Amino acid sequence: MSDEKEQQRMNTAETAAVDRVESMFEYGYRKSNYGPDELLTDAHGNPISTADAMISAQQAAETKTSTPHLCFYSPRIPGNTGSAIRLCAVTGTILHLIEPLGFDLKDTKLRRAGLDYHDMAHVVLHPDFDDLVKSMPDSRIIAFTARAGKLHTDIKYRPTDILLFGPEPGNVPDPLSIMFGPHVAEQVRLPMRPSLRSLNLANCASIAIYEAWRQLGFQGGK
Repeated sequence: MSDEKEQQRMNTAETAAVDRVESMFEYGYRKSNYGPDELLTDAHGNPISTADAMISAQQAAETKTSTPHLCFYSPRIPGNTGSAIRLCAVTGTILHLIEPLGFDLKDTKLRRAGLDYHDMAHVVLHPDFDDLVKSMPDSRIIAFTARAGKLHTDIKYRPTDILLFGPEPGNVPDPLSIMFGPHVAEQVRLPMRPSLRSLNLANCASIAIYEAWRQLGFQGGK
């Protein structure tokens, strides 16, 4: 088979796979006749999971990005991390997850929230916070915490920054030793009306990433 015919065959197969994935949705929602496990395929129609999208810490450190990196410290709710995967896919952000996690990376809720974006997002799993610090020693870590004095808009962001978020409220203590530790360069907060608890973790991450990306001129976007 000639190179031209082989390329045409591959293009046809890829188009068919994309069409099959798109047929699962209507008005942005999954059709009821498609199960959650059928949502996750790559451009060639092959089943994938979050674990398939993993890259090494070294690869993440060497990858040039147009947005800061996003880091979730010990996330507990799979849907939030799934939403973050989708966020990172559409913005070109690298997502770092610090263990222990409160879910399995093959969790259906995580996979469903990420839709079919898992193969387009770069995800790194670190055994602990020190591994993140060691892997990106030249990066500035900016912790998002309600205890901070500065607003998130008071920072001039760089693509090499790491935007750090702690675990969702629940049975995991607020990791003050991490959020206010010596490796953190800045602590910032999102403005909120007084007396209210907090925003959803994935929503907070979206606000932070888009503010940083806006400051950087939405490089790589359209």
